[in-house]
Amino acid sequence: MTATLETIQRAFRAPFRPSALDRLAAAEGYLDVVWPRVAASVETAGFLGSSLYMADMALDAVEAVYEPVMTRDDLRAAGLSEGDLATLLSVVDVFHYTQPQVLLLLAALAEAYEKTEVGGYGKPEPRDVTERERAHLATPITLVPPEAGLVPVVTEALGLPAAPDLYRAVGAWPAYLGVAWEELQHLVAYPDFRRRGRGLYYYARSGARFLAEPLQANPDALRAAGLSDAAIAEAKAALDEALPAQAMMVMHAEAMRVGLGVRDREVVRPA
Repeated sequence: MTATLETIQRAFRAPFRPSALDRLAAAEGYLDVVWPRVAASVETAGFLGSSLYMADMALDAVEAVYEPVMTRDDLRAAGLSEGDLATLLSVVDVFHYTQPQVLLLLAALAEAYEKTEVGGYGKPEPRDVTERERAHLATPITLVPPEAGLVPVVTEALGLPAAPDLYRAVGAWPAYLGVAWEELQHLVAYPDFRRRGRGLYYYARSGARFLAEPLQANPDALRAAGLSDAAIAEAKAALDEALPAQAMMVMHAEAMRVGLGVRDREVVRPA
């Protein structure tokens, strides 16, 4: 199982292992069965493009409701150096890039659970490893403990089942999180922000049809591959729990980027 998790992490070009994968790995045998069936689709340019389009969708909604008050001067006054800010922005960029990919994979697996087959309508064009991805792979990511600093406050305020990787990563800079959370905590009060988070969830699920290769991962297919009913139920519960949380964190990563002065889009360029 460890080898499968490491393979998935490499496919995302991520320097950390998303905790949603660990939760799926708890369903004995599930990832070992489904990953070979979806791996070729994840390794396509279309999968990456669809993922980054969701990041742009999130950014659109964030810009509509959030105009940061905090400035870099505020962060420097809180004790962050220019080097801290540069490293922090690199870490946030990793999550900006990785989280939508995780969301799209989770959504595809959730759709496949409910249908006989999904996918097969995407293009098989492979994705290359880019310089940006190489930089991401070289970016150290430290996930602070779930109980560290403001992380449990964030987890409770957002109604999440577990401490999110994004906030555990930026929690390595308590001074930043202390300043940023004063603003970020209010985003869920905006209907447009909440609607777009739900919209990402549904967009990701509908995007499963554009996997390059057909995916079969419903209970019958999983049983035929040797999985127990208990493992199948555990995988379903993990998907149901992780999907809305992942969509929410895609939104929050974009808000962090905006707060740090970055508004670049990946796919949709302003006219």
